[in-house]
Amino acid sequence: MSYPTPAAQVLGRCAFVLLALGSTCAAAGGLDRTTQSLSPLFEKGRYVGVDGYYSRPSVQGRDAMGFSTGDVAPSYGQWGLSYKQDLSPQLSMALMLTRPFGLHIRYDRSASPLLGGTEVKLSTRELQGVLRYKLNAQWGVHGGLRLQQSHGSVTLQGMAYGAALSGYHVKFARSTEPGYLLGISYEQPDIALRVVATYYSAIHHSVQTTENLWPGSTQTASTSPQTFNLDVQTGITASTLLFGQIRWGNWEAFELRPQAFATVTRGKSLTDLDNAITYTLGLAQKFSPQWTGFVALAHDKKSPSMPMSPLRPSSGRQGYTLGLVYDNEVVKISPWVSYQKLGGAEVSTTQTPMARFGESSATVFGIQMGYHF
Repeated sequence: MSYPTPAAQVLGRCAFVLLALGSTCAAAGGLDRTTQSLSPLFEKGRYVGVDGYYSRPSVQGRDAMGFSTGDVAPSYGQWGLSYKQDLSPQLSMALMLTRPFGLHIRYDRSASPLLGGTEVKLSTRELQGVLRYKLNAQWGVHGGLRLQQSHGSVTLQGMAYGAALSGYHVKFARSTEPGYLLGISYEQPDIALRVVATYYSAIHHSVQTTENLWPGSTQTASTSPQTFNLDVQTGITASTLLFGQIRWGNWEAFELRPQAFATVTRGKSLTDLDNAITYTLGLAQKFSPQWTGFVALAHDKKSPSMPMSPLRPSSGRQGYTLGLVYDNEVVKISPWVSYQKLGGAEVSTTQTPMARFGESSATVFGIQMGYHF
């Protein structure tokens, strides 16, 4: 099966934009806030892009004493920058600045006496330099280096933590460490088929740490997880594209054991995450040579571990994304909106539930803009 060349080209141009948008993470597995998409690497010619989204979560529950937790998930914004250039007919390169992982949870001090005042802020930035070499018309390989910076802070407050830990505060200074990515791709342009597999290495940090229960500073080991993406797209008619992604993250490896906290808790970690697999499936329909619409569904399985940490008050996700792509071969603009249905969870500092969160949600507004020159 093959399609007329113009239709295949239009589908090919919009496809990886759709993957980047349709599977954007607003509250996905682990601490994902993006899918670490390599879509700029597959753009034609020289390309510069900027993307961003604004997420408005609503996550509320009640503690074991019957008090409201308040809305524990503040709104936040996200952005990314990219540049791509061909170095030869076979070799291309891309530079990307992203914020792949993050978390912000805050319990209102005036609400729950069990957990009020508890707060976590974790953030990363990552610079990627990637090369892609086309072995022939179908096969290509890609790889590159990553430079990741992370920092954050955690405050534990409330009766649930007992006298030993209520009021505990830890600050993690900025830590910058390298990693890498490797991958392979297969394409059949006449039917807009593209399959891309990419492995992202774990990145190990040794973070300068300051705790209010310990004089001076110490070092805390932290591992940013290894991840794997499988991105697939294929034309199913001359104007319709099917696309999807499977993403795996080794979030069980992400642990934080500051010295004073580990001493008081006998070696426990501040974090308690399960490995995550995110599935995305979408459909794009070309309405004209410039306009394409798309829908996408995303799914994260509910965690088998209950109760969960108060720092992670939801489990599982169903995401529904709707958007448009305008592409005149020079300028590309892709606005989109997503509704994320977040699964409920019980949270605790022990095995006894301290608070229960029902099903929650997040509404996300985003845009991706690109320019070919």
